[in-house]
Amino acid sequence: MDPGPECVGQKAAKGLHVLFRAKADLPGGAKVTYDAAHADGRDRTAELVSGSVRQTVRAAQKVTLAGHVYTVAEVCTYRVVLTGSGLRAPTGTGGKMSDWPMTNKGVLPLLWHVPVNARDHSGVEKSIVVTDIADVPLRCDISTVMGTDGGGHFRDVPVGGTIEFAGRLWQVASIDAGNMDVAIDSPDFAPGRVRLRELGGA
Repeated sequence: MDPGPECVGQKAAKGLHVLFRAKADLPGGAKVTYDAAHADGRDRTAELVSGSVRQTVRAAQKVTLAGHVYTVAEVCTYRVVLTGSGLRAPTGTGGKMSDWPMTNKGVLPLLWHVPVNARDHSGVEKSIVVTDIADVPLRCDISTVMGTDGGGHFRDVPVGGTIEFAGRLWQVASIDAGNMDVAIDSPDFAPGRVRLRELGGA
């Protein structure tokens, strides 16, 4: 399990959100990926990859990506926020948030391996799915697809942990591991469940 802290740096920074294990567009057509996360209980670093260059970065550091200099404003388990000229903030930040997915009083229930899908008017796919649930301690893996806005692959997220998708932050409110150590066609099989609570704009 990640020893935390969950985030370090400027929470309110407006800039490019690079989600964990996802690609984000840089000015000029280059891309950057948040490829690995590290923490020691007091500080947090991230490994960013752009082209063939891999760099370990921390909050408040200047970083050169595809020939341009940016500031690493925030490093979290689920994202890195870069600030600088020409960077695009995520859809939904500081404006109208995506109307997908629909929640029940701010809660989104997810069933193991059953995606919540949608397509917008342009045919762009949006999806979220729980890909794995483990116990001792309880934790889950969640993958998202957000069309041209990218997606993320969030690993070992515990109850209380945060992820980002659809321009919003979400907290894992509960995890039910079910009974998935038996054959899927067994009457004793029960799929795992995860409940996400919407926290607001990312």
